[in-house]
Amino acid sequence: MDRPGAMNLGDVVAEIVRRLGEQQRVVPEYIVRDAVEAALSRRFPGATPSASVLVPGEIAGELIEGFCAGATTSEDDSATMPAVLSGDETGRLITALGLAVHVAAFNLDRDRLHVAQILNGAAAALVALGAAERAAHADGTSAVLLSPATLRTVRTTVAGVLQGTESRGWQAQHLDQDATSALFTGVLVMLGAVP
Repeated sequence: MDRPGAMNLGDVVAEIVRRLGEQQRVVPEYIVRDAVEAALSRRFPGATPSASVLVPGEIAGELIEGFCAGATTSEDDSATMPAVLSGDETGRLITALGLAVHVAAFNLDRDRLHVAQILNGAAAALVALGAAERAAHADGTSAVLLSPATLRTVRTTVAGVLQGTESRGWQAQHLDQDATSALFTGVLVMLGAVP
């Protein structure tokens, strides 16, 4: 899409939601609106964004591209084999995803769009892990088979939480920082996505 002309705040939000939706990233509109308003407030201190405000075309384009960065890329899973995980490895993934939900929810007031993406990714990965665990149990094995898409979702979610705690100012002081970082980093290393 070419850089849009001046857009009102609602149109900017709608375009971001639409683009994220095309990539199966479902984020509630109010979260996107809050994030866009926060970005505009940082850019124009003292101004209060409202639905009737017209955002200049260049800035609207930057906001849309910035919030959707990475959302248009997709990986080709055709050359990727599913992973077979042991019960211990599956447990580590579930633990990391549970902790990701905890850390993200604790920071909901800071970075709602990023938090929503983490929560959505963690939920999708936990559902897939649960289904894979049930299938393994039904087959009488402890080996859990995970699709490349599920592995990618886990990697993206865990990396997103690390990014939140390390560079986005997320709060997690109530947790053992070293143990938390080691758990997330260990999962990324296990999945071959060394941070």
